[in-house]
Amino acid sequence: MAETKIPNAKIRAIREERFQMSRSEFATLINKRSAELGENTGCTSRVIATWEDGDVKCPRAVYRRVLTDLTGESAEVLGFAVAPSTGRSARRTVVTLDQLDGQEQAMDRRQFTFGLAALGFCSERGTPRKIGTAEVRTVRRTVRQLKQLDERMGGDDLSVVAQRELGALNRLINTARYTDSTGKHLRSAYGDLAVLTGWLSYDADRPVDAWGFYGQSLYQARMADDPEVEVHAYAQMSMAAARNGMPRDAVELARMGQRVSARHVPPRLMSLLALREACGWSRLGDKKECTAALTRAYRAFDHGPSDEDPRWIDFYSQAELDGLAATCHADLGDFEVAQRMTEKTLKDIDPRYGRNLAWYSVVLAEVHLKQGEVGDACEVARSALPLLADVSSTRTSARLGAFRKSVEPHKGAPVVHDFLEESRALAV
Repeated sequence: MAETKIPNAKIRAIREERFQMSRSEFATLINKRSAELGENTGCTSRVIATWEDGDVKCPRAVYRRVLTDLTGESAEVLGFAVAPSTGRSARRTVVTLDQLDGQEQAMDRRQFTFGLAALGFCSERGTPRKIGTAEVRTVRRTVRQLKQLDERMGGDDLSVVAQRELGALNRLINTARYTDSTGKHLRSAYGDLAVLTGWLSYDADRPVDAWGFYGQSLYQARMADDPEVEVHAYAQMSMAAARNGMPRDAVELARMGQRVSARHVPPRLMSLLALREACGWSRLGDKKECTAALTRAYRAFDHGPSDEDPRWIDFYSQAELDGLAATCHADLGDFEVAQRMTEKTLKDIDPRYGRNLAWYSVVLAEVHLKQGEVGDACEVARSALPLLADVSSTRTSARLGAFRKSVEPHKGAPVVHDFLEESRALAV
């Protein structure tokens, strides 16, 4: 049965009495102080609600550090139950539908004023001027910042920020004065930002928007004669195609990426492109071709990193390879292999990446369900709920929503009933 919740009256009193703020205002204050400390939190009123209502007994370490700095009080004084360790198997409950205020869930985007917007450039205004390497560095830094934030908080809110930055860069390219060399670097940087904007839109479950941004990236990569950005765009397009009903396109896009970089492909890049191809074959139900592509992916990955690896491939870890390979096996009906590999992925993922942990937890739950293990499936999915409460990823929430529908016929079982009640607020 569901665990009894104990509201945290101390943190609520501090918010209401000392700071005299709403949950939304307090979340904004936390994010502001976080930025001053060099941290990234992405706090929202929904996160505050999970603390005050007792759904989350102890926030992540980054929040504890910021709250202590903000209030001068320890986590224990603030009413949090700080345990010596937080094993992933611990039972936790999360926010339910009646505890959410839909009007307060949107992130206050005013806190994200950086990159080109911070320099005074935006898509609506700005005075053309001569620019150079400093602006190129600003774009590169903006991409890095957005990637770091995405890893922590998901793509829903950040996709809007990235589109704003992309609009500012488009204006810069088409109105400012610069040398041919600077122009080439600007277009290459635009390609990087467009790929990232596509990914953020994809994570926000807006595949049409994502496809458009990937197309923009390809266009700018070719204008800049930058095969590295072009291959990145093909790799992302292949992933999107495989998961959106275009498996044959997924295979061909992965192969196009291999052809673009045919002169010399670093092993990790070769591995990723082979993995993207495998995902297409698995959706087509072609076990022979999928197995061959997965074999190439693992053999290439085993060569390890290289100085020639593209800068964007740092996300591609052993856990990512195993996780995507597991989804291929699940597509092909090899559920025991898929379960074993997904469990390994969840064990190996960096715990900072809450969205990835949530995503692969739902994948593992689906695998259990396909094997008729409804109770185990709901327990695994339930473990992902605290993670989903802390990130904004419509793509992941939608997958959770589809899983909920699959188990609803079994809602008479206590474990299923508890899961359905606890997950109602987090599923799309």
